[in-house]
Amino acid sequence: MTKKDKKIREIINTKSIFVFDFDGVLADSVNIKTLAFHELYKEYGDSVSSKVVEHHKANGGMSRFEKFKYYHHNFLNMALKNQDIEELSVKFSNLVIESVIKSPEIMGAGKFLENKYQNKKLLFVNSATPESEIKEIIKRREMEHYFTEVFGSPKSKLDNLRIMMSRYNIDVTQMVFFGDALTDFNAANSLGCLFVGIGEHIEEILSSHFPVPLRQYYLLKDFKELL
Repeated sequence: MTKKDKKIREIINTKSIFVFDFDGVLADSVNIKTLAFHELYKEYGDSVSSKVVEHHKANGGMSRFEKFKYYHHNFLNMALKNQDIEELSVKFSNLVIESVIKSPEIMGAGKFLENKYQNKKLLFVNSATPESEIKEIIKRREMEHYFTEVFGSPKSKLDNLRIMMSRYNIDVTQMVFFGDALTDFNAANSLGCLFVGIGEHIEEILSSHFPVPLRQYYLLKDFKELL
């Protein structure tokens, strides 16, 4: 273990509240959703589907509802009604949900959750996936016993953090948010919450947006480094 890894582990061991994004953080499922967006928009041509995929990869923490509106408005010059968004969401869910349920975990995630659960820490999920869907995924992956509560869209990551802090009287200095997207970092940073980025993609995003970070954060390849 390097000095850096040891420092991160020591800091995290002082915390009592752990919040996790899901796709790319607990489950290796990001590419499943990338393929689904491509499938939904391929009928509009390669140029549009390529722009959709590029935007999706750069905005992992943005809800699919907002993405549908953005893609239709900016790439197709089309306005979506609420019914259209719901229909797209159903199609998207049908493309991804079974694959996400069956996707492998991010290395070490299960053992990390079990360790914190056994040590009576509070664990939460804060996802951009629709709340009913992420709850179903977690239930079918037999993970629901770990979490005090599971939060999803349509509320934002920041709003969800504020709700859980208020509902459970959480001291932000005791909280860690594990994420893999700029929206995750921004939500944590807005509240002064420690952020730990999981995976190589978030390192690229943060280094391009914040050469000098606004607040201290840590980056890990996976949870194996914390075990």
